[in-house]
Amino acid sequence: MTLNKSVPCRSISEKFKVEGLVSPCRIDVYCTETLKNLSRSQLKTGLKSLYVNSQKAKLSRNVQNGDLIELVWDNPIPEYAHPQKLPLNIIYEDENIIVVNKERGMVTHPAGGNWDGTLVNALNYYRLYDSRIKDEFAVELNKLLSGEVKNIEKLSLEPYRMGIVHRLDKETSGLIITARNLKTEKLLKSFFKKRAVKKYYLAVLDGIPPKNKGRIKTSVFRSSSDRKKFSVSADLSKGKIALSAYKVLKSNGKMSLVLFRIYTGRTHQIRLHAKFMGCPVAGDKVYGKKKTGLVKKTGLEKKTGLAKKTGMPLMLHAYKLIIPDTVNSKKEFKAPIPNDFKQILIREALC
Repeated sequence: MTLNKSVPCRSISEKFKVEGLVSPCRIDVYCTETLKNLSRSQLKTGLKSLYVNSQKAKLSRNVQNGDLIELVWDNPIPEYAHPQKLPLNIIYEDENIIVVNKERGMVTHPAGGNWDGTLVNALNYYRLYDSRIKDEFAVELNKLLSGEVKNIEKLSLEPYRMGIVHRLDKETSGLIITARNLKTEKLLKSFFKKRAVKKYYLAVLDGIPPKNKGRIKTSVFRSSSDRKKFSVSADLSKGKIALSAYKVLKSNGKMSLVLFRIYTGRTHQIRLHAKFMGCPVAGDKVYGKKKTGLVKKTGLEKKTGLAKKTGMPLMLHAYKLIIPDTVNSKKEFKAPIPNDFKQILIREALC
């Protein structure tokens, strides 16, 4: 998707002088603390080149007062998540929240490599133009679009994550709850941080778990060989603690339909825990088995063309969310499973 040319963007090249440091500081740390609305991930993924005092440099280099930094971006970076009319499956909404059944393949919020076409872009369009409820974020966005406010830094908005309090991987479908005002956003974030939100997922696994139900407690940490991947270990001292519970709902002898509840929210947690049990999530191209007979058995390639075009989809769906009753909204939500997920369950006799 091509970025709308009318959307305000950062300049392709930005120059600024280092000042206000008490001691030398890494470039990435200085830039994210000095330049508003810029994260370290945006620096890593969006930069084409970096110069200090006209000399090429790395983000890990230290700078000091008086140094001249120049950031050269690979592509224009929008100053905020501009509204885009995109498919959006609203499960529930009121004056405080919007609950979405996210499609597989949609990124939750803009970041390096995905500056538009995300759930936040779709939500911003919906709250501005399609929803009967005009929320706080819609009012603030309208100030930007109308020209009443020229700079988003003057507004109390997160430019790329308005209302976002948790996320799902791009290839995971299912429930995401979002806030419609800053008060609710702060409250929901505190619930997720305190692990007060009950989160349930449905997954089809390649294999049979060792027990019909159980708990998995491991450490999760970045892979030393590939920074985009994560590793899992029974040694809890190696990384952040990840805790999941599971229950096998049905098995056909080779594959299983499993209900997971996650108590922590680590990146790729269920996918890693499924792999840890020896039965990875079906369709997982990162942590799964290289070969699976699932597509061939289901015949999905003939009916939908899915296998031919994209391979086996990741069989992981955020199925149910239960939030504490202190939010003045509905408390429990369920998301219907995608059609291709359902067809696989039927053909594999897992439902």
